[in-house]
Amino acid sequence: MTAIRAMYGDAIKITQVHYVCCAAELGSFSRAAEVLGVSQPALSHGIATLERTMGAPLFHRSTTGVAPTALAERMLPHLQQMLASVDAVLVVASAASGRTQQPLRMGVSPLIHPGLIARAFQAARQSPPGALTLKEDDLANLRTDLRGRQLDLILVPAIPTKESYERLHIDTEPIHYLPEPSVAQWAPDQPIELRELSRHQQVMVGEACGLTPFIRSLFETSKTELTRYPGQADSYRSLEEWARLGLGGALMPKSRFQDPQQTRALHHRGLPVTIDYEALWLVGSTQTVAIATLLGAITNPAP
Repeated sequence: MTAIRAMYGDAIKITQVHYVCCAAELGSFSRAAEVLGVSQPALSHGIATLERTMGAPLFHRSTTGVAPTALAERMLPHLQQMLASVDAVLVVASAASGRTQQPLRMGVSPLIHPGLIARAFQAARQSPPGALTLKEDDLANLRTDLRGRQLDLILVPAIPTKESYERLHIDTEPIHYLPEPSVAQWAPDQPIELRELSRHQQVMVGEACGLTPFIRSLFETSKTELTRYPGQADSYRSLEEWARLGLGGALMPKSRFQDPQQTRALHHRGLPVTIDYEALWLVGSTQTVAIATLLGAITNPAP
């Protein structure tokens, strides 16, 4: 034991493992410190101490952020497994002491259909975990809370990311279009082709919720020109109201419109345009069984 300690110096601390995993995910010491609720100097010192223990740097540091070294890339799966094992130990200890299972903490994007959330609550009441705590927030904040282990899973728009998660497709919803009043002669019961929108200005919300990146990608991949209204709505309700004021058209999932009967289904080359939603959770989560049970009930609701 003495020889092993002499070989590797100070013992590895769980806090250091948290620091390395979070910094590697976020690409920033300052953002990782914010997520973990510690000061940046404390996080930087912890990582530097672990680097001395390992005898080699774990991050390439620059003015724009940090990136894992080759050594860190090889270590990360093992470090993540260490964190999962620690969580598992705490679960076993909690069960042995007679403490009840903690509610499953679920984050949802504002884009998620309310009916989907209702199915989640109904499923949680009927089977483990038995309780569900809900947080609605923007996409970036939800991913940050998931990485910081402040949430157990999140339901979000399916937007590609380099980060490593367990994921499951949970729903698909059609995209609809609300034209501004000047073009209200368009029949709401008839689909509209995406290419027709290149001649019309579109009202948009900010980037954070995921709707605007989805729309922008949609226009880019279809090689259709996107003309944005120079202002920015702060909510889906404002998006709809601004379209009715004549500032531009509005594109959203059908369920987000207060009056979807006045909207038109969006098509591209004759096929409906849809947005996919997925559930994300951390690899090795100790809530895997409860998450799987909940997602099974959401995606396959009882008749």
